[in-house]
Amino acid sequence: MLVVTLNKVIKRILLGLAVVAILAIVTAQFVNYQKDKEPTQVKVDRSNAMQVIKPIEMALTIPDFFTEYRLERDKIRSERFDVLRDMVKNSKTEDSKQRVQEAILRLVQEKQREYEMENLIKARGFQDALVVIQDKNVNAIIKAQAFTREEVTQVAEVISRVTGVRPEDITISAKP
Repeated sequence: MLVVTLNKVIKRILLGLAVVAILAIVTAQFVNYQKDKEPTQVKVDRSNAMQVIKPIEMALTIPDFFTEYRLERDKIRSERFDVLRDMVKNSKTEDSKQRVQEAILRLVQEKQREYEMENLIKARGFQDALVVIQDKNVNAIIKAQAFTREEVTQVAEVISRVTGVRPEDITISAKP
């Protein structure tokens, strides 16, 4: 009876040792796994560090004067349209509504004429052009280093033909 009991105790001790050994192996594996997950910290030694200079390539597109001006002009014109539309909605009389609608029509016609003149000037061989109608005057900015007398005459004729503005009321500037 004592022998049987001693065998059972030895088996339990061996079983306990086996469980402890398995737990030790699992713990060791877990610790190694955690070390792999942690970021490696490396001290930088500037004396032997390799310097890598990589040029930063940025696609900078600087909008040119003509593009920026057109965007700004369209923005201002759009704001004017919004104000005029509100005025039409809030008009109390038919007469005031009619006047506001005429102002909207003038804005649309100005925009069309400016666009037409810009394209006609470009069709004459200029790289770009901006035309702004202001009351009875017209300002034109042409993308060019300089003009010949003939080129100025051509641009003025286009503007005068489209708008009916006299040549002396037309200002033409060169913008490189």
